[in-house]
Amino acid sequence: MASLLRFADSNYFLSGTFLEDIKGNHPILVDPLWKSTKLETQFRDILLPQTNANQSFSLVTSGSTGSPKLVWKDWDEVQKEVDVWLQETELQSFLKGVEEIHVQVPLCHLYGLLWGYLIPKALGLRTIVGQKETNHPSKLSITSAPILQMTLSNGSKLPERAIVSGMKFPVPLARDLRYKGGISVLEIYGSTETGGLGYRDPLRQNRFQFLQEIQFQFQNVGETAELCVKSPFVSKRYYTFVSNEWVLQEQKANEYYATGDLGEHSDLGFFLLGRKDRIIKHKGKRVSLDRIESEILGLRLDGIFVCVPIFHESGDSIGLLTNSDLEVDVIFQMLRRELPDSHVPRVIVKQTSIPKLPNGKTDYTTITSICKETFLKQIAEKTMRETVRNIKSDTSVSEIIQSILGYEPKENQHLVYDCGMDSILYTELFLKLEQKIGAKIPEEDKQTSYFASVAGIEEYIAEKVYLQ
Repeated sequence: MASLLRFADSNYFLSGTFLEDIKGNHPILVDPLWKSTKLETQFRDILLPQTNANQSFSLVTSGSTGSPKLVWKDWDEVQKEVDVWLQETELQSFLKGVEEIHVQVPLCHLYGLLWGYLIPKALGLRTIVGQKETNHPSKLSITSAPILQMTLSNGSKLPERAIVSGMKFPVPLARDLRYKGGISVLEIYGSTETGGLGYRDPLRQNRFQFLQEIQFQFQNVGETAELCVKSPFVSKRYYTFVSNEWVLQEQKANEYYATGDLGEHSDLGFFLLGRKDRIIKHKGKRVSLDRIESEILGLRLDGIFVCVPIFHESGDSIGLLTNSDLEVDVIFQMLRRELPDSHVPRVIVKQTSIPKLPNGKTDYTTITSICKETFLKQIAEKTMRETVRNIKSDTSVSEIIQSILGYEPKENQHLVYDCGMDSILYTELFLKLEQKIGAKIPEEDKQTSYFASVAGIEEYIAEKVYLQ
């Protein structure tokens, strides 16, 4: 049976066209932002997949590569998920007193379709899509962490409650939202392929609570474990685009679906570490790049921040690209002060815009190339600078500090409180300073305020050289 391609905007759903399509067609729902991009060509010029299933539709998704995937959803699967969510006591309590829902996410994605259209429709709630022109904040918004962060930073009116999805919601942001806006947040966990898996209140729960219908197990992936699930909502088939043709992938009955998410489970719930392809080993610890992005979002810094891995023979590291107006040294200082050492990037690159794929998603491949190029330049520059073994008397204090922190702080900035220099970095500092002056620095001198800033160190070194 033929499939019908639909660039599905909000009017497509709110006008009832989607429900009509389900009855007689098999609509393939594509984000309207894909119009007039190279992604549209892959749908216009290549024969679309066909299906004999009754009342089904396809959601088009794409990952960091921008290559599209068609995920087929049977109407019975989706309706079953709606029914399950409506039976959750946590959700019933969260929706109490709500008469309308303000939707700030696309309805053509599963999260938006369920929470912005199908669930409100089942409850008889009014759906308002886009910006709401009113002097009163909405009672409930279907939104995302970045949108809430932007709303808070702009001083705009916040909703009383928000349902979010798409990333592990940063606790500091949830705390700010509750403190400054009295807003309550419910975070939904799941994907297009799996449907909803669980939820949590990011302010009081570090772990997700699975829905009762979810069966799960874990498979080892190196030192961590990948979540595998089985539920009535997991899609039974999807198509990937390979060598200019659609290739069918099918999920066998009673088979567990590997989510690609790493984490662990206890009686308290599921702790999500991050996506399998977004986890690296940095400074001896396994860290999630998605979690670092979430932590930075929680700091409410100006701009957008994207984390990427940098793989190098000297060891894996982290690159950070941003369009922030903040100076790089200021960003470094804040991240060193607020984040664990294993989460602090080695490279920070500033540019006016964030590279995007034709589908509107972040272009991680391009960003990785930009950050790695900067990283290699820094290595080359560091190689040219004096190291511990060959620092000379004419090597400046600023050059020594820069070789340790990766940037040159202002002369009166406090190396601990402003720059986040820890005991390990201080040990390297003293070794290099002793190499410069050709003498040991007494332990009692190390405890003085001279070593709190570049200016103080320069003053100490000048006196030490003079006394020699």
